Amino acid sequence: MQKIDNGLFPFYRFENLSVFGEIVHFVASGEKNIGFTEGTDYEMIRDNRMDLGKAVGFEVSRMVCAHQIHSDHITVVKAEDWGKGALDKESRLPDTDGMITDVPGVCLLVLSADCVPVLLYDPVKRVIGAIHAGWRGTVAGIAGKAVAGMRENYGCCPADIIAGIGPSIGRCCFEVGPEVADVFRKKFGNMPELVTASEVPDKFFVDLWMANFHVLTHAGVSARHIEISGLCTRCRPDEFFSYRYAGKQAGRFGAGIVLCEK
Repeated sequence: MQKIDNGLFPFYRFENLSVFGEIVHFVASGEKNIGFTEGTDYEMIRDNRMDLGKAVGFEVSRMVCAHQIHSDHITVVKAEDWGKGALDKESRLPDTDGMITDVPGVCLLVLSADCVPVLLYDPVKRVIGAIHAGWRGTVAGIAGKAVAGMRENYGCCPADIIAGIGPSIGRCCFEVGPEVADVFRKKFGNMPELVTASEVPDKFFVDLWMANFHVLTHAGVSARHIEISGLCTRCRPDEFFSYRYAGKQAGRFGAGIVLCEK
């Protein structure tokens, strides 16, 4: 990934998505909170989102956000959804963790504070997607279901899709108990590098990046079309918000993508 800092709001971009001039995409840094979390100053969050839009180059009024519930639900975003969740949380799309669209000008934004943000783009059909993949969503295959949604709704060929797996908690820090470790083993089978033992008894480390990479390739996305950021949010609280680091007081960073208008 490449970091861009124009003095207003630092953000990151995937190298594989940056070659396409017809889209704008970003992973916001944790310098400013953009999540309407409990106890935050909503006016400050609105200002931060406006700063992000100016820094990246998109219209915040056309941004779409969802009420994320760690599900595998994908929503097809229409033109009439413009602005839902952009400047308040009450108007968010209900109960969804993935969005896809072919509507130019709409910014799909997912929020995170350790979970995996995934951005998708099909340059052939000009379709974009943004996914919030927590560990439950990862196990449920939400990234693959977004790919399937792009195929079913827009005729996308999975082999044409470009994917970016964004900053999240890495295997180095995502320590879980045996119950969660077993869920990943049952889902992904014989992938010993996906779940590794911790030095702490009955604790294990899980690699969410590898899991989502596997989900995407299983859905038909070419391995060479997938970029993994490799940035751990728990290791880099100076750059990103992390729930494991800060607890309930953690803010939210976000990943977004816009299909530019012709």
